[in-house]
Amino acid sequence: MDQLFYGFDTAIYTLVWKFQNAVTIALSDICQHLGGAAAYIAVFAISLILCFPKKTRKYGIAMTVAFLVSFLLVNVMIKPGVGRLRPYITLQNTPFWETYQTHWINAGSPLEDDLSFPSGHTALHFATFTALTAVLLKDRKKWAWLLLIIPVIVGFTRIIRCVHYPSDVLGGMIIGIAAGLIGYVIAIKVLPALSRKSKTVT
Repeated sequence: MDQLFYGFDTAIYTLVWKFQNAVTIALSDICQHLGGAAAYIAVFAISLILCFPKKTRKYGIAMTVAFLVSFLLVNVMIKPGVGRLRPYITLQNTPFWETYQTHWINAGSPLEDDLSFPSGHTALHFATFTALTAVLLKDRKKWAWLLLIIPVIVGFTRIIRCVHYPSDVLGGMIIGIAAGLIGYVIAIKVLPALSRKSKTVT
């Protein structure tokens, strides 16, 4: 996988690193905490809480399903299955290493002990915010598109921080969007249909 995406990853790194500065590094430090265990628990808890009030139930269900699908795909299936190591390990024997190392040191990123593909931070936020955005758009909240800026920033900062390959972030984005749309379909289409069917039967 490293060889397959080497050209893509190095090209995107080179492009994105033009924006590496004190502000974006500080932003990446903030986003770093948005994918830890505490953030996972908080997002899941908020999603569950939204499931109970009738007015917010569809948002909660969409976000909860999206979260669970994303978590299972990324942490249970794909990361262990692919087994891709972090770029600060696998780039060491490539011509790109010196360039990467300079930006990695500049970002002040610590070593992370889990696998690299896909980006869990990116997948989690694209999943939950895609689900929420989709439901809001169905409710004709045109401003909902703005919520997608958040996962975009999270993914961008994972590259700025040098802790993921750009292809990791792209993979996390695709998985997150897919999980979010699954959450939306289940909350808006499947469950209401099942509810209507059960009422008809009874």
